[in-house]
Amino acid sequence: MDPITHGLTGAILAQTGLRQRYGYQATLATTAGALIPDIDVLWSPAGSVVALETHRGITHSFVGALGLAVALGLIVRLLGPEKRWRLLSGLALLGIVVGHLFLDLITSYGIQLFLPFSRSRPALDLVFIIDPFFTLPLLAALVTGYAWRSRSALIGRVTLGLIAGYLGLMAVNHVAAVSTLDRIARAQGIVPRRVEALPEPFTPFRWRGFVEDGNTYWQGIVAVERGQADLVAISKGPRNGPVARAEEVEAVKTFRWFARFPVVTLREDGARQVVEYQDLRFAHSFRRRPAFLLRVILGPGGVVEQVLLNPS
Repeated sequence: MDPITHGLTGAILAQTGLRQRYGYQATLATTAGALIPDIDVLWSPAGSVVALETHRGITHSFVGALGLAVALGLIVRLLGPEKRWRLLSGLALLGIVVGHLFLDLITSYGIQLFLPFSRSRPALDLVFIIDPFFTLPLLAALVTGYAWRSRSALIGRVTLGLIAGYLGLMAVNHVAAVSTLDRIARAQGIVPRRVEALPEPFTPFRWRGFVEDGNTYWQGIVAVERGQADLVAISKGPRNGPVARAEEVEAVKTFRWFARFPVVTLREDGARQVVEYQDLRFAHSFRRRPAFLLRVILGPGGVVEQVLLNPS
């Protein structure tokens, strides 16, 4: 999720009683822990395919979490009277796992939780990456807890309970959306190989559905409360000679590993052939241009001349 939500979650974790017991260093540890995994942006260059592998990579894994927690514990012990680095590292680990890894896991982007043992990218698809229904209660709890300090721990606990209830609602709606998609697809004669529903921004009752059927994706918005969805067919694209040559490029292999609903297009540009890859996961209607678009330019003879991620 976004950095503000990560930071607020870390602060609220401390507010539930940890700060009251261990002092301000508890807040430093949990909040820093909730933010620190995104330090990987320092070696994940924007506009580079490398970033698809390195962002939400090792710093977002259980192994990376342990290393970061120990480092934070040793740093935070220097900033106040609490010198028990194991305690502070445990608080930092709480912030990392609950305040960051879990919050990224419940989005649709994916997180390499099991590095270095597996490059899989689990995603629970419960909330959009920016969700005011999640973030605003955290902010309200932080402000209210500061103003009403005698009840700050209770406010923090109640808020986390409300967030848990909200995620429970989203989980129920997600199951309903997938069930609706499967039912409607089969009623239209589609034999699903894969059915998935991704959260739409700012509403818990609208989901973007995908049904994979051979060489086609069927995509549509699912209205959970009505049990309805209008599915539109989107071809996965060609797999002919130019595309086959593009598939040999390492950047394309990385993109295909990253993408959950990849589609490919081929067009002529003078003497060149342009192969473009897009992940439908990020093809939202509110975007002016596609996010995570990979362009491979082939010159005469099928020689790869350029590989561009998100070209301008």
